[in-house]
Amino acid sequence: MADRPPAIQGLHAVVLIVKDLEAQKRFYRDVMGLEVEGDYGDAVFFRVGEQKIALFAQGHHREGTQRLEGAAKGISHLEFSIDPQDEPAWDRRLKQAGSHAYRGNYEDADGNLFHFVFATSKEQ
Repeated sequence: MADRPPAIQGLHAVVLIVKDLEAQKRFYRDVMGLEVEGDYGDAVFFRVGEQKIALFAQGHHREGTQRLEGAAKGISHLEFSIDPQDEPAWDRRLKQAGSHAYRGNYEDADGNLFHFVFATSKEQ
């Protein structure tokens, strides 16, 4: 793995699994003043500058909830922004390192999940 990996453009989102989605939604919207970008019932996305914070109810992301190892709350996964043309190189690199988890998701050395979104899209 001595070769240099493709550039990560930024951190797209931090995704939290929460105990009480409605209370957390009120906190981030009403207390922190964050703009709701998308509300899907069991998942809410807030814009934080160029990044996002997402709140997921316990059942929304099964794999992320399993990675909490019994905790009732915590980080589900990270989302990194990359150039779309770099996706195949990242996939090869991470699979070679044994970091592929499932579909387009990968895991770090502790088993924390992450995946990539494309930096060129404003719809993220």
